[in-house]
Amino acid sequence: MTASLCALARPDFFHKVVLMSHPFKGSPKLPLGTGVSVSESGKHNDLAKLPEPRKHYKWYYSTAEANSDMSPAKGLREFLRGYFYLKSADWSGNNPQTLQAWTATELAKMPYYYIMPVHAGMRESIVRQLDGGEEMSCRWLSDSELEVYVQEYSRTGFQGGLNWYRVQTDPINMRDLDMFAGQKIEVPCLFISGTRDWGIYQEPGVVEKMAEVCIDFRGVKMIEGAGHWVQQEQPEAVLKEIQELI
Repeated sequence: MTASLCALARPDFFHKVVLMSHPFKGSPKLPLGTGVSVSESGKHNDLAKLPEPRKHYKWYYSTAEANSDMSPAKGLREFLRGYFYLKSADWSGNNPQTLQAWTATELAKMPYYYIMPVHAGMRESIVRQLDGGEEMSCRWLSDSELEVYVQEYSRTGFQGGLNWYRVQTDPINMRDLDMFAGQKIEVPCLFISGTRDWGIYQEPGVVEKMAEVCIDFRGVKMIEGAGHWVQQEQPEAVLKEIQELI
């Protein structure tokens, strides 16, 4: 998302852009901007009314309690290992599919790390999804590499990253982007994602829309054997696509 906004705002500085896992869905449309709409608010109510009540992770990440839920040092290593594992191609439960609409029943097809149990934080959601019966081995993330994340998040917490969600879900904070209303990404743009990544299916039609909101769209490259962490899971394949663009 950051890369797409860089290319949108400063094509004079960013001459080409590669986006990964998070599609660019276009700039704001005045006068309504890109904030939380009434229909989006309704979807949250619908999620909470499902037989198994759920909630959307982006709006959970926007809450004050998200950082305090995820940050405690006790159990942080296990939480991060589970989080990285579940969103990767290593977890056999990742079988993403196109959602027919942005409705509660369709959204509920996604795993708990995206559409969470309504009364659970992210740590508990990960535990529930794993169900205690899996070995969380990641071929692409060693214990020593994981330890770097553990040490840094123990020191900083998650609030820095969570602030992105606070901005994205708040219409007032999003008003700064109104100055780019109707503008398209002008520079060559390539989108890369893993075939086992649910992220690109969160909003139906967004990936297809990139051909409309990018003037020089170079297409979608789906990398086999990768989930959400495509550049870490399959670095050589990703580098090949980047090199071909540049």
